[in-house]
Amino acid sequence: MKKLAWLFFYASFLLACNKTELKQNDSTLTLPAVAVNAVSKTVSKKVFIHWMPWFETPASRGAWGYHWKMNTQNPDIITNGKRQIAAYYYPQTGPYASGDPDIIEYQLLLMKYAGADGVFIDWPGTRQLYDYPDNLSNSNALISKLQSVGLQFSIVHEDRNWDAGNTSGAHGDFVYMQNNYFNQSNYLRTNGVPVVLNFGPITFHQPSEWDAILSGISPKPKVLPLYGFTGQVGSNNTGGEFPWIYQQHPTVVDNYYAQASSFPLSVGVVYPGFNSFYAAGGADGPTWQIPFNGTGTFSTMLDKAINSSVNIIQFATWNDYGEGTIIEPTQEYGYSFLTLMQQKLGVTYGQHELEVVYRLYQYRKQYSGNSSVQQQLNQVFTYLANLQVSNAESLLNTISGGTTPPTSGVYIKNKWLSTYLYEENGQVKYSTVNTGNQYKWVQETVNGHIRFKNLSTSHYLNIEHLYSYAESTAVPDTYYSSYWVLESYNGLTRLKNEWQGTYLNLENQSGLAQCTAVPNYFESSQWTLQN
Repeated sequence: MKKLAWLFFYASFLLACNKTELKQNDSTLTLPAVAVNAVSKTVSKKVFIHWMPWFETPASRGAWGYHWKMNTQNPDIITNGKRQIAAYYYPQTGPYASGDPDIIEYQLLLMKYAGADGVFIDWPGTRQLYDYPDNLSNSNALISKLQSVGLQFSIVHEDRNWDAGNTSGAHGDFVYMQNNYFNQSNYLRTNGVPVVLNFGPITFHQPSEWDAILSGISPKPKVLPLYGFTGQVGSNNTGGEFPWIYQQHPTVVDNYYAQASSFPLSVGVVYPGFNSFYAAGGADGPTWQIPFNGTGTFSTMLDKAINSSVNIIQFATWNDYGEGTIIEPTQEYGYSFLTLMQQKLGVTYGQHELEVVYRLYQYRKQYSGNSSVQQQLNQVFTYLANLQVSNAESLLNTISGGTTPPTSGVYIKNKWLSTYLYEENGQVKYSTVNTGNQYKWVQETVNGHIRFKNLSTSHYLNIEHLYSYAESTAVPDTYYSSYWVLESYNGLTRLKNEWQGTYLNLENQSGLAQCTAVPNYFESSQWTLQN
């Protein structure tokens, strides 16, 4: 769990901080060529995604890990098809183990097709305490797969995991990196030396301590601390700084961009918002929020990063469910963050390719234990890693009997009345039964926006004519009347129309769904999306 409370103390300092002593130079960012094909994009900046290794399930460690349950949740409790997890968002795959090879394959392929060049790994270090050894094992499992996908990596060091005065332990972390990571051809380097980000520093605040930590490490890495902390690591040990997610959004990040050209290596940051589960989970951590605004916050922060002078854009994060900064596919947001990345980075792929990757993951699980099919799926992976999507689809179709499995869609169930939405004669109605495809809705993402298509008619949920009821009709995919934002409230979902800012609800109990302004605590506007 990231403990960001310490950031509060420094926030006012960061808002007015001066440029560091580092000066502009001609540093060269090195991303070695890899054997598999790389995804082309029009944005020249390098793209790295911040990944957490700390999720565990009973299948992986004999019990649910802390980050799925914190102190109040029990994932063994299943309600409306969803496990009770410590998050306001629910992964498309369901809660998973970070070291699961099928999950790793799925996540890395999605990153690649979204335009990523590499992964920043939130690395626990080598201390034998808490779940750190499991985190290290999961990190190494991901690293072992990176070259086969064609992605680079770098470590985000957590010096918080050592006690003050114990520089020998942190030194051991860098010895481990030297012996296991720095010699890999796909490790991130600048001017020929490895790059290590540090989330802080939290424990060691004197350059002399960092001199001891890095003593004898060869090649000696450049350590990038958080924005404003070069003085604690020492200018001889650093090669730049990076910003994170701050309560003073977006002021601190804007200040960083104004100074980015002064750093030898600069790393911008993009995030979807901040919506932590700490309070609900009975855990320590910040409770302030940064609204998602659908994909609006993410879009704005990505534009800022692209238009800045930074060398690398860090997406924060792939999967920090505790802080609600997830961009991997979830039931609430679908692929919307990844498709927006594709569009703004100038990637030639779209949601279809992401769905093929998900299909590979589903087949991995469906045919678990079937060695012959798994061998075929290994070939599907190779095709996808080398951007041979049509070959991958053809082989998947062969495995499934010659046809692509039909999209099943979801039921949209109201919390208050326990009823399901369905389409009839262009109107959206509700019923206690859910028999037939008219009750099923396929969540799609277009232009970074979420739409719901009725599985029976292929019509889209919308409010185009501002009737007293919600419609399900043919609507062009550019119409905001058919765009919906999925907002989380107490583990349920509210559907906000992007055009009018109103919420889908059953408040009037008229037999027809409506879209009006209702308070978030009204159960008439609270839904579950059930498979």
